[in-house]
Amino acid sequence: MSLSSVRQRTEKLSTEDNNDRDKARAVRARQRAIGRELRRMFDGVVNEPVPDDFMDLLHKIDESGETGGSGKKIS
Repeated sequence: MSLSSVRQRTEKLSTEDNNDRDKARAVRARQRAIGRELRRMFDGVVNEPVPDDFMDLLHKIDESGETGGSGKKIS
């Protein structure tokens, strides 16, 4: 194998490595952009109060769990 063919092979591998790194960076950049947009969209939802009807339902579920669902208190 000649020195020039070794150089060509090394340069090709180096170029492929750079392409892989560039692709990985692009993927991470897209993921970060998606994450930022999702946080922007849902930050308002997280800060909204829970509706009273839903809270009432949650309290009823908690109470039925304490009694085992049969109306009898579990000791």
